[in-house]
Amino acid sequence: MSSSIPSRSLRARRLALPGIALLSAVALAGCSGTSDAATPTETAAADDVFSQELHDLLPESIQESGVISFGALWETPPVIGADINDPDTPVGIAPDLVALMAPILGVDAEWMNMQWPAQLPGVQAGTVDALFGQVSITAEREQSIVDLVPFQKSSHSLLLPAGNPEDIEKIADMCGMTIAVPVGSNQSATVQAISDAECAADPIQMAEYQGATSAVQALRAGTVDAWFDTTSAQEAVVAADPDVFTSVVIPESEMPTQFGGIAVSKDAPGLSEALAGALKILIEDGSYDAIYEEYGVSSQAITVDELIINPMTGTAPGEVAAS
Repeated sequence: MSSSIPSRSLRARRLALPGIALLSAVALAGCSGTSDAATPTETAAADDVFSQELHDLLPESIQESGVISFGALWETPPVIGADINDPDTPVGIAPDLVALMAPILGVDAEWMNMQWPAQLPGVQAGTVDALFGQVSITAEREQSIVDLVPFQKSSHSLLLPAGNPEDIEKIADMCGMTIAVPVGSNQSATVQAISDAECAADPIQMAEYQGATSAVQALRAGTVDAWFDTTSAQEAVVAADPDVFTSVVIPESEMPTQFGGIAVSKDAPGLSEALAGALKILIEDGSYDAIYEEYGVSSQAITVDELIINPMTGTAPGEVAAS
């Protein structure tokens, strides 16, 4: 199912956390089959933002189709969630940014709701052109799996029962407890390393979940003692249900602030460069900061100086590091 949605939609729509992946594409830019023809003013505005230089960087297949497909799990607001009134429509920071980037590149944008374990294999296999939502930037990924375009900075937090009855301040305080983590995630490696170093006599247990919805439900039911995710996502859960949940920011000593990245196959370096170029335009014209301010997470915004493809290793787009 495809439909057009406007940008910067926080006040217009409320977020929902879907229980399952919908695996449906939703066009963000351009017209649907039932849309009215663009007015001359709209056409002029589109011409004003379009960049031929960036469009020419796009892979030939995207130039011919006129569409870039994006994948994410629609369960981590404010970055991306599902419209509470239309679960086939994604809303949040990522869809709002893409809605502004698409006309710069002269394309439409489609979204697919994808469970986390399928995301990196999916972009490598061409199921979607890019991932925009849950991918943390790591040196290993930059050098071997995908090219990564930073779009925000993220700290991480533990979601806990309201009142924090166990007085948890950091992961090392959870020896003998169970932490919910995303399947195959950086969070898993972080918890394992801390457990090995600090909890040898009483290890931290981990329970892997496909996404936030099931993990939050497990915490609510008491099946796990905490859920490990980005601070912005945890704060959204607490805001929606403050009588049930609270959150604690994980100290930098346990998990430093990371960049969230737009992930692109190394077979499409031009797409990485085009997306980075469009994002640079939004940062420079103030549109990017306005979106982050609207969602109340300005501290997570990046600067133009931080907008470097593969920022941790400097690996050139399309290149794989020698083993």
